Amino acid sequence: MRVRVGTAVLALIALCAAAGGAPSLTTIEDVLYKADGSAFSGVVFIEWRSFQAADSSNIATHSLTVPIANGVLRVHLVPTTNALSGAYYSARYYSDGRIQFDERWSVPPSAVPLRLKDVRITGSVAPGTTLPPATQTQIQESDVVGLVADLAARPLKGPEYAPSRTAYINESGMLDAIAGNLTDCVRVDGTAGPCDVNASTGPGFVDGETPAGLVSGSNAVFTLSEIPSPPSSLALYRNGVRQKADLDYTLSGNTITFAGASIPQAGDVLLCSYRLADAGNPTGAAGGALTGTYPSPQIASGVISDVNVSDVAGIAESKLALNYPTHSGANDPTADQKAGMAGTSGTPSATNKYVTDQDPRMTNSRTPSAHALLGNAHNDTTQGTPVRGDIVIAAGGSPAVWTRMPIGPANRCLMSNGFDAVWNSCLYTGFAAGSVPFVDAAGNLAQNNARLFWENNNRRLSVGNSSSLATLYVWDSLASTGLTGLVVRAGQGQGTTPLQTWLDPNGTELARVDVSGNFSGASFRGATTSAKAAWRDAGNSADPGTRANGDFWYNSSAQARKTVEGDQTHTVPQVLCGGTGTAAGGPGLTRLGSCTIPANFLKPGDRVEVRFSYSHEGTAHGFTFEVRWGGTTILSRAGAAAETLVAGRAEAGIHAGGAQWDVQSWGASLAQAWGVGNAGDSLASPLVVDFLGSMVSATTDTLTLRNFTVVRYPAQANP
Repeated sequence: MRVRVGTAVLALIALCAAAGGAPSLTTIEDVLYKADGSAFSGVVFIEWRSFQAADSSNIATHSLTVPIANGVLRVHLVPTTNALSGAYYSARYYSDGRIQFDERWSVPPSAVPLRLKDVRITGSVAPGTTLPPATQTQIQESDVVGLVADLAARPLKGPEYAPSRTAYINESGMLDAIAGNLTDCVRVDGTAGPCDVNASTGPGFVDGETPAGLVSGSNAVFTLSEIPSPPSSLALYRNGVRQKADLDYTLSGNTITFAGASIPQAGDVLLCSYRLADAGNPTGAAGGALTGTYPSPQIASGVISDVNVSDVAGIAESKLALNYPTHSGANDPTADQKAGMAGTSGTPSATNKYVTDQDPRMTNSRTPSAHALLGNAHNDTTQGTPVRGDIVIAAGGSPAVWTRMPIGPANRCLMSNGFDAVWNSCLYTGFAAGSVPFVDAAGNLAQNNARLFWENNNRRLSVGNSSSLATLYVWDSLASTGLTGLVVRAGQGQGTTPLQTWLDPNGTELARVDVSGNFSGASFRGATTSAKAAWRDAGNSADPGTRANGDFWYNSSAQARKTVEGDQTHTVPQVLCGGTGTAAGGPGLTRLGSCTIPANFLKPGDRVEVRFSYSHEGTAHGFTFEVRWGGTTILSRAGAAAETLVAGRAEAGIHAGGAQWDVQSWGASLAQAWGVGNAGDSLASPLVVDFLGSMVSATTDTLTLRNFTVVRYPAQANP
């Protein structure tokens, strides 16, 4: 029996010890500044040795890191001044990557927050006090065996080191960056320069080119920007249909001539692609079977032998030692005959076989006779006298002849009208005034001044229309497919520069949208209409992670608006219902007013306040009045015939199982009464707060609900 009693006592003692809970804490709260007046930001590292608190709680040796944001320090600590063994705290302040200062704290018990001056130890520590862990000393590089040697063995950055460049080792063994252009080649000695121009780059390609020329239905001649090589590589498309060479068109150099039946008509689209010759032709000294230097090397001696040279090979016979001549030399003149014919000219004939102007084997030492460029010496010219600045062009009918085109006026450009070269305005477009040119899908310069228009007199640009109603008027006025949108996107280097800024006529900033999407302005004004409210916040199920004094938002899960003041989040009270009621003039309880609270609107932790006022008109009979919370009657009282006014208030504290309510009421002569209870009405369904009243019997007296108000105070935790 004694054993059982002892066991029970020990269990009771253990239970009492467990019920003791955590030790009490003292709050230390202060604001720290730097000497220049700016807020201190960083962390404070707090350390302590094991000690026993005043309530016998054992506090183990440990440390705590507390952030200091914008100078604000707030921490909860176990008091040390009343500890059963001497103790205090060591605090070290870190900022900008190093320890700024340290101090010691002696924390007394306090129900109100203390400042740093209340806990800071300014003198020496009392003997027998438990000291915090010793502050760690910094380790020097030389204290680590081998570290200095290892660091010295690694490559070092040289004076020319730079990021995003090719590195090389300089004469001091350091890493430097190689300077040069992005297209340069790097050599083994660390220098940079142009790459080897002798290397062949292979053939080039031109894709998606539109041949130059007027697409008019009559012009058949078009030109390419380059010469196709080989010519057969040209792929020419008209409206997506590939044209056939020598049937639909012919190619000469970079000139395309369409056949009569295939001439492009107005509105046709021409596109082509072709290859180019190898762009990497070699330069420098020739070798192998060649002598001399590029680009004009010669065939080395003895390379060609026993070869029949074609008449069209373009090789002068006199330059080659041929084993197989192209014609007989039986009629060749002798050396003295050649000397006697020096200067001979004219037309070859049976009696004039050796004409120096026709036979490249002869010499012609005559001084050429002067003749006009556009004169009788040429049968394909229109006679004229060129003057400075003239251009010789082909003009006229069939055949065209060479003629002069005088220099045009100053600041004029040479261009084609589809048939001839003409002087015209530079960049002449023929577009209507106010048109803004752009390049269309076919690569041509185009305009659409009904959709993109510049009104120069008033300096107004219209996009999507030509209304010019504002400096920038963006609106796609096309009814069937018009869609207007304006997007401003931050650039890669946006930094802290605002996305948008509005200025007054003096250049003073009025408002801005910063890179984080925050709008800042002197004021915001909206106008609520019957169609929509001027302000709507769709809200979020959780509060913002970063909050500052003055913030205001809607929490969708709590269905409450919240604000921040004094670095705390606060909810805004909500008037759920309010107004006047009706009157009852006979027996039987009648609803004089009500307030319906939506399903799932109230949350645990909310508080609902209900206030009401009744008046009794007449003195013949008494009356009764009731207030109900859903299906629960929380107030039911009777008033005497002489009672004129009654009022009351009730509150409901919402919890997970319903609501705990309390109510009080009074009258002009009706004694004050109180009540309290619990209502288990489900909050998952709409809940109605009813205000009822009746006369005790039929009478001309009335009982009127003069006013009622139902206010919700949403729950909010602020540790």
